[in-house]
Order: sequence, then C-alpha cells, then structure tokens
Amino acid sequence: MSLQIKPCNPRVQRAVLLMMRADNVSRQSMGPFLLRTLNRVLMPSGCRPWLGALMLLFGAGSAVAAEASRVTLKTLIETAQAQDPWIAGSFFRQAREEAFSRGAVGLPAPTVTLGMSNLPVNSFHFDQEPMTQFKLGVQQRLPRGRTLELTRQKFDQQGLKQMHSRAARKADIVRRVSHLYLEVFRYEQMASLIENDLSLFDQLIENALSQYTTGALGFHQQGVIQAQTQRSRLIDRFNLARQQQDQQYAALSAWFGSDLAGDGLHFAGELAQVFPVPAAILIQDPGAKAQTLAQAFAAHPMVRGLDEGINAAETETGLAAARSKAQWGLNASYGQRQDSALGVERADFLSFGVSFDLPMINRRQQNSQVTAAIAAREGVKTDRALLLRQIKSGYDLAELNYGHLFVREQHFASQLLKQVSEEAAASLAAYTTESGSFSDVLQASISGLKIKIDALNVEVDRYQSIVDLNYYLVALNPVMALSEGATSLEARSQRTVK
Repeated sequence: MSLQIKPCNPRVQRAVLLMMRADNVSRQSMGPFLLRTLNRVLMPSGCRPWLGALMLLFGAGSAVAAEASRVTLKTLIETAQAQDPWIAGSFFRQAREEAFSRGAVGLPAPTVTLGMSNLPVNSFHFDQEPMTQFKLGVQQRLPRGRTLELTRQKFDQQGLKQMHSRAARKADIVRRVSHLYLEVFRYEQMASLIENDLSLFDQLIENALSQYTTGALGFHQQGVIQAQTQRSRLIDRFNLARQQQDQQYAALSAWFGSDLAGDGLHFAGELAQVFPVPAAILIQDPGAKAQTLAQAFAAHPMVRGLDEGINAAETETGLAAARSKAQWGLNASYGQRQDSALGVERADFLSFGVSFDLPMINRRQQNSQVTAAIAAREGVKTDRALLLRQIKSGYDLAELNYGHLFVREQHFASQLLKQVSEEAAASLAAYTTESGSFSDVLQASISGLKIKIDALNVEVDRYQSIVDLNYYLVALNPVMALSEGATSLEARSQRTVK
C-alpha cells in the first residue's frame, strides 16, 4: 500500500518550492524560515494538518543536527592539543635526539692508507732494494674515556626533556582553553541577564506610557524618558556583552586554525561538574598539605623538563671530563715486497701498533671546558629553583583568590541575591498600590541586574581560579580529566535586540 500526498491547493506547491530553494539555509536557521513561509501560504484550515506534519518532520531533523553539533570542553581541549603546531614540532625535535642517540653508538670510521715505501729514486724499480714495499695500513681510533656512552645518554635525556615539555604544553593548553571557555560563558550569561531585564523594562515603559497618557496623578513625562533611557543603556550593555563574547570566540578559534564559533556557542549544565576543586587544597593538616604540594610542584611537567635538562648538563660535565682523557688508537699494516732480480724470495712485512695523544699538554683548555660545563649545569639548577618559586607563588595566588571568591559567592547566594529580589518585589508592590514611585522600581531593577552580574563574575572568576589550581597541581591529575556531564557547547543562533 502506497501513500500518496495530494496538495490541497496551489499554495502548498508554492511552499514546497520555497523549501527546495532554501537548501542552502543552515538547519539551525531554517526552522523560523519554514514557519514563516508555511504560515503565509498554508493558513486555510484545510491545510493546517500539513503544517503540523511538516514542522514535526523538520523538528526531528533539527534535533538530530543539533545533537551532532554538540561539542564538549573535553573535545575542545583534545582538538586544540592535537592541532597544536608546537606539540607537533616537539615530536620532531625528540626524533632528532633519538636519531643522534642511535648514531652515537658506533666507533669512528677507520682510516685506510695505501702507499709505496722506500722506492729507489735512481731507477724506480720495485725489485731493486730489499726495503721497497707496497704498504696497506688500517688505523682505528677509540673514543676518549666514556664519551661514547655519555654522548648517547645526553641525547636520550634531551629526548625525555621534549616529552616533559609536551606534557607542560598540554597542561597550559588546558588552562588557556578553559579560561576562554569560561569567558565565553561569562558574556553569554551576562547578555542573557540583560536580555531578561529588557523584557521587564518594556513592560514598565508600556505601563508608564499608559499612565502618562491617561494623566495619572503624580506621574510625569520624566519617568517615561528615564525608563526609555535606561532601556537604551541596557541595549548598549547587551551589544557590548555580545561583542566581548565574539572576541572570546575569536581567541578560542585561534587554537584550532579555523572559525570555531561560526554562529556562536551555547552553554548548558553545571560548571562544577567540569571544574572540580582539587583535593589537595582541602587537606586540613598543614604538614601533610605542605608535603603534598611540594611533591606536586616538583613533579610538574615544566620542573620535570628542567630536571632532565639538569641531567643532560650533568652528563655534559662528564663528557667534558672524559675529553681530557687520552685517546687511543690501533693500527696495522701489511707491506708486500717484490722478489729480487736474481730470484731471491723476499718475505712480506706485517706491522702492528698503538697510538695515543697527550691531552695533559693542553690541560688548561680541558679544564676550561669542564668549568664551563659545570657552570652551565648550575645555571639550569638556578632556573629550576626560580621555576619552583614561580609555581608556588602562582599556586598561592590562585588558592587565595579561590578562598575569597568562595566566600563572596556564598554571600551572594545567601544574602545579596535574595535581598535584591525582595527589594525589587517590594518596590513593584509599592508602585502598584501607588505608595511608591516609578523611579524606585527602575532603581531596584538596575540594582538587581548589577548584583546578578557581579554574582556571575564572582562565579566565573572562582572557576578560573580552580583552573589555575589544577594547572599547578597537574602532577596530581596528569590526564586533566574533564567530565562531560551535561555541560556542552552547541550551536546557537545570534539574537539581535532592536
């Protein structure tokens, strides 16, 4: 049994043609377009079932497309890390060190000599003199001391340094992308708060115009103008929030080499699931906490990288000392002699020998190289001490900010937000019963919006301080696991307020 669809009138045909022409419209923006089109051409009651069926079909397709466009913060971070040119270059630098390490295991190339010895110059006959011979020699020089082993060890240590550098880079990407993620969230929510207040101002302006035109007692034109001015200022703040949000989109897209936020992003879910508080800051015992933090700081990827740098510098010091050792060489040669002109057989010669240089003659140069290597090693150690101090200072600042922001957030949640809500309700009730002024309602609404935005800023700042804490304590959570939960980024349509 086949299902045949017969348009109820030519307007349905025109609607289908319009939908076919809208193929280049994105799935997100196509819904309102179809709704306006179908409402215009399918208003007769006989066609309304077609409108419901078409919109149901499109809604299902839009839901699938929206689900496919969801991008979690974890995906953002993994994509930024996978596409980071610095990390890709680090792999090449490590491959270079590994290639040098493999090439450092062999002995120097042997030297081969060919020549004629004791050739008489009066006749240049090879059989004239007994000592005339054709000579083939081979010489093999041996490494000084443990230079071969130490050279390979140094390249291996420099390769490990690249591994720790990549881990540090990934942790830094987590911090930077998370900060941008939270900044986008900040301005998205700020614009939403302002937009919600705009609807309230529209109602207040409509009520004020009604009272002004009816000549309500005690109501003047100044109240209407004041409300309209405040609404215009809110629209400006809304547009500024959208501008700042788009700036954060652009900064976030820089990590991906493309426009990530083509038509914007929308946030949903609880940030507490994405940015958990590190357990280390909750330790109550001061001694245990200090020990845990010291171990975490020492195991930070940046510090580990400098540790490998110190090891490589230590190896270079050993190399400088090994270069002051004598270099030995082995040589062997074979001399072939021609029989005499009288037919007397002459034996060939086989020679062996050992050679070595005398580095003690140039002891001053050797000592200078050792001294320079030691100084370089100590310089890397001071860099490590400075880095540990910077990490500790950054952690202390982040922990201090987190503590104060947590207290402020609790204060907003327990008192300020409730108080401004009660103040707005009281001023509106007083204005409704004509015992309060219109300016009090406006002031309460503006004050409430300011408090809400302040609470939002405190919340975002607190989560950013958690991001910083997790960065400094990355050694306690090396994978930087981020729970997907319900928090995600999904495509949203831009809203414009007129």
